[in-house]
Amino acid sequence: MEIQNGALAPALPACPEKVIRLYYVTHPRVPKPLLGPFLNPGDAECGLMVMRSEGASVSSKSVDALDQLTHWQAINNGEIVRLFAEGIRHG
Repeated sequence: MEIQNGALAPALPACPEKVIRLYYVTHPRVPKPLLGPFLNPGDAECGLMVMRSEGASVSSKSVDALDQLTHWQAINNGEIVRLFAEGIRHG
C-alpha cells in the first residue's frame, strides 16, 4: 500500500494480468461450477480427471479483468489438480 492524496492506495494494480477466459469443471446436476477457476483448459482437464464424474465437463467464462485474489486462486487451483492428476496417472 502507498499513500496517495492522504489515503492508502494499492501498490500493485488490481489486475495483475489480462485474462480472456477462466475455465471451470461443471456438472449438469449442479447449478454452479464444482472446480475452478483455472487459467487454462489443461488445468481444467486435470480437474475432470480428478473429479472422476461421468457427465462433468469443462466450461469457460470470458472476463474483462482479473483481481489479485481470483488470479492467485486460479494459479493455486491449477497446481493442486495437476498434483492430484499426476498421482492418478502414476498410481
